[in-house]
Order: sequence, then C-alpha cells, then structure tokens
Amino acid sequence: MFNKIICAIDGAAITERILLYAMHFGRKEGAVVHIVHAYQLPENYATQDGYDELAQAYRAMARGVVEDARAFLEDVGLQVTGEAIEGPPAQVVLEEADRVGADLILVGHRNPKDVTEMLLGSVSQQILNQSRIPVLVIP
Repeated sequence: MFNKIICAIDGAAITERILLYAMHFGRKEGAVVHIVHAYQLPENYATQDGYDELAQAYRAMARGVVEDARAFLEDVGLQVTGEAIEGPPAQVVLEEADRVGADLILVGHRNPKDVTEMLLGSVSQQILNQSRIPVLVIP
C-alpha cells in the first residue's frame, strides 16, 4: 500500500517517535523511507558580520539531522534516502512528497509556540490541509 514514505523531521525530541513509526511502516510495507528536514536561515541577521559562518553552521546541522536519521533507519535494515532542504517547512515537505512520488507523509505535531502559529497554523496543519496523499500526524 505504501511504497514511498516521507518522514518529515526537525531534529526535536519528537523526531525519535517519528522514526519509530517510519521504521514500523517501512518494515511492514517494504517501503523506501525518504527523510526530509526543512530549515530556514535566520535572514534577519543576513547583514551582520559572521552571517556566512552562521548559515554554514545551519546547513551542517541540517545535514547532520538527516544523516543521523538515515543511519538509524539503515541500521534496522530499511532502504532510506534523505534531504536537508532550505525553505518553508510545509512547502518543502509537500514538494518532496510530489518529487519522490510518496504514498504517505509522517510528520510530528507540537503545541503552537506563539499566537502567530496558533492563527496561521502549524507545519503539520499546513501539510494536512494541502496534501493530496495520506498524512499521519504523530503527537
């Protein structure tokens, strides 16, 4: 039923739970798991000295998040691919799902951090509202 699964992670504590679900579905369905970590650079610091180093650190950390998740899933015998992509998280996840032909998106959910997120919606809510494929939101 699920041949390709998008596993959207952000490196937060919930990532471990998302990876457990990816492991379960990957094994049960024999699916390829595609890890996606979307990140946004802090553009409000772009004019400050040292911004290039900060941006490089963000990119390196994002790649590390993906590589750690890949290593975990590969160690349990799954076929795994992954990308760290700069951009708005919901948009990045949905575009990657289309690009790889995913059948399922796994994403975590956290309580809104502030009023803006409450009014505009969380990443998981945006993905749910815009996805054309099933989405499993993991609390």
